[in-house]
Amino acid sequence: LGIALVGTLIAMFCLLDLHTFLSLEYFQTQRDAIVAFSEEHFWLSRVLYFLLYVVVAALSLPAAAIITLAGGAVFGFWWGLVLVSFASTIGATLAFLLARTLLREWVQRRFGSYLEPINRGMEKDGVFYLFTLRLVPLFPFFLVNLVMGLTSISTTAFYVVSQLGMLFGTALYVNVGAQLGLVSTLPGILSLGVIRAIVVLALFPWLAKVLMHWYRNRKLLGAYTRPKKFDANLVVIGAGSAGLVTAYIAALAKARVTLVEKHRMGGDCLYTGCVPSKALLRSASVSRLMQRAEEFGLQASPAQVDFPAVMRRVARVIKDIEPHDSVARYESLGVKCMSGTATIVSPWSVEVDGKLLTTRAIVVATGARPAVPALPGLDKIAYLTSDNVWQLTELPKRLLVLGAGPIGC
Repeated sequence: LGIALVGTLIAMFCLLDLHTFLSLEYFQTQRDAIVAFSEEHFWLSRVLYFLLYVVVAALSLPAAAIITLAGGAVFGFWWGLVLVSFASTIGATLAFLLARTLLREWVQRRFGSYLEPINRGMEKDGVFYLFTLRLVPLFPFFLVNLVMGLTSISTTAFYVVSQLGMLFGTALYVNVGAQLGLVSTLPGILSLGVIRAIVVLALFPWLAKVLMHWYRNRKLLGAYTRPKKFDANLVVIGAGSAGLVTAYIAALAKARVTLVEKHRMGGDCLYTGCVPSKALLRSASVSRLMQRAEEFGLQASPAQVDFPAVMRRVARVIKDIEPHDSVARYESLGVKCMSGTATIVSPWSVEVDGKLLTTRAIVVATGARPAVPALPGLDKIAYLTSDNVWQLTELPKRLLVLGAGPIGC
């Protein structure tokens, strides 16, 4: 019933062309009459405007910006600011409650597993996130109202944060409307006050975004002291494929780079991933191609697989590529290589086996290790993983693979 009622109201708005009465063109033709009515019926005009704004915002109708400008033009800056600020927040809260009442239970029931991380995030810092969305309009406000209704944020928090977050943007819009309301001739549109108000309105989202970014960084880094000088521009932790490419590109850009690796340069890609797997696939594809010799007009000559020789070839391919990922090569590129375990001490410092390095930026490229499931009895057998499978020298008679991801396949 609730969905049907809201849908009926929105359909009436569209079918009866009521949007023409909430357009800038209509306001311009009726401005003198509206201003005269406002002056003659001081309180009634303000109450009617307030109620109209609440309904438009509650139903998420696409006319809030025009009505805001009209409020500034008809009532002036201060009255327009008070009316729009409270009406927009009340209307947004009603839209929020409509979404929560009509849709939240169904959405949470159907998409609960997907929304769980969002709900956790909202519980942790949802107020700050909502404030950012209100201050920096990354999404249309009506969309924010509806989406927030599907989360766990409280109604009180939503109202208070919306009231404060939208205040400055509301003031800018009302100010533009007030400036336009003072214009009686076409050249007046190009007056300094109107141009200044429109420019500030256009720059506001970008300025707010910069300020929020500065505030967030200050909040996160406030507990740490930034060093006056740095040993490196960049410390890369992990010398696998990601860490090597990062260090290589930074060194080409003439940055002072320190690369930390506690095991072997090259990481998974060189020793247990890309290189050995492709070498093994190549031997398998050649064997398969020989089995298909007749398709190419050749006499079939099934290949006899010498598994120890195949694995020796895999090791040889790794050894051939090792110099490209070696300490010597990267130091020749200007990268300082360190062997040891890295610990991030602060946003600008990394400790490597007791030695402290200060750096402007840190890249964490530590890779991963095989996930071994807690299966009963698994610890009693010599099971294989993508790390130690390359140490085989005899072909297993049987092989059971758990997991059909890229490595398992």
